[in-house]
Amino acid sequence: MYDLILVRYGEMTLKKKNYQSFLKQVNTNIKARLAKFPKLTFSSTNFRFYIHLNGEDYRMVLEELDTVVGLSSYSLCLQVKPDFDEIAAAGVALINYEKEGINISFKVETNRSDKNFPATSLEISKEIAKRVLPKVPGLTVDVHNPDIVLSIDLRTEGTFVYVKTLPGLGGLPSGMSGRGLLMISGGIDSPVAGYLCLKKGIDLTAIHFASPPYTSDMALQKVIDLLQELSKYTLKEEINLLVVPFTKIQTAIHQKADSAYIVTLMRRQMYKIADMVARKENISVLINGESIGQVASQTLESMAVINEVTNMPIIRPLATYDKTEIMEIARKINTYDISIRPYEDCCTVFVPEHPVIKPRLKNVLVQEEKCNLEALLPEAVAGIERYTVSFKNKISIFEKNTFEI
Repeated sequence: MYDLILVRYGEMTLKKKNYQSFLKQVNTNIKARLAKFPKLTFSSTNFRFYIHLNGEDYRMVLEELDTVVGLSSYSLCLQVKPDFDEIAAAGVALINYEKEGINISFKVETNRSDKNFPATSLEISKEIAKRVLPKVPGLTVDVHNPDIVLSIDLRTEGTFVYVKTLPGLGGLPSGMSGRGLLMISGGIDSPVAGYLCLKKGIDLTAIHFASPPYTSDMALQKVIDLLQELSKYTLKEEINLLVVPFTKIQTAIHQKADSAYIVTLMRRQMYKIADMVARKENISVLINGESIGQVASQTLESMAVINEVTNMPIIRPLATYDKTEIMEIARKINTYDISIRPYEDCCTVFVPEHPVIKPRLKNVLVQEEKCNLEALLPEAVAGIERYTVSFKNKISIFEKNTFEI
């Protein structure tokens, strides 16, 4: 039914002087993602990208476009000559194809970018509506709340008619915003934080803290499965995962520190290690799924004390989100059901009944000194293992190689 898909760019159009570099990147990303469809051809302008279907199944193409960040929306189009008869005939065909029910309403909207067409936008809309209305049984006009909007886009590169526009992911093209280290636990929040950063063009590496035997292999597999879902939004459809052996550090804290400070001390060591890894990997920011006030370690006072161990920028995309909002996004990106698998991560090990929620730095430093943790940090970093998680190839926890830092 459709000739092509008209793609509109997202917020990158606001980049002014840098727009061309963003444009080049997003066009490259689209072509790379759609390379599996050999019949497709492409054309573009500064404001639109056109995917010529040439017989390919548009539904399968749309599934791939839904994973490309940097796109505002796309419309399924018929391309016609700039002629009233052809435009009206395309409109009739599209309305008949997409309409649901016997009696429906419509209106016509025209964007006349090509000023050579001999009529104004309003005149074109009226003329096309007059020609389409009697050709579709049960069709009526409603300019305020129509069931279907017949859109006509008259441009110098062609005339495009469509009734169906779908939202894209928005954001910035993959790889345009530098690299970030995602601290992923296996819960609901951190994968959502990673997804939101991917939408902003950040290239992710993930770091996970494992504490065997307190945490199981299935907890690690859960993290791998979460990252596999996220990897489909990346340019190469893969994310590197760094797994830190955290058992000795966590055990030392549990044995030597006041139990109320266990969570605070544990989080501080995680940040120290993440800082060390990020600097070695030339990664410029840390990312996590913290939401203000959600748990003891996420009060403003706790965040400040935990954050004290690093001067690296930390992105908290979910800081002001409610849990219901986070869960809604998790379901949308297919991570929710994975996150709620009943396998504990190290953040739930040795959690005290009454953790301190407003820690003071001087007290935390006293507790930290008791644990003699500084010697354990390089050991944990040296034991890091790397997994390459790919959307195309599901891996198990037994497929790994050592990451040397």
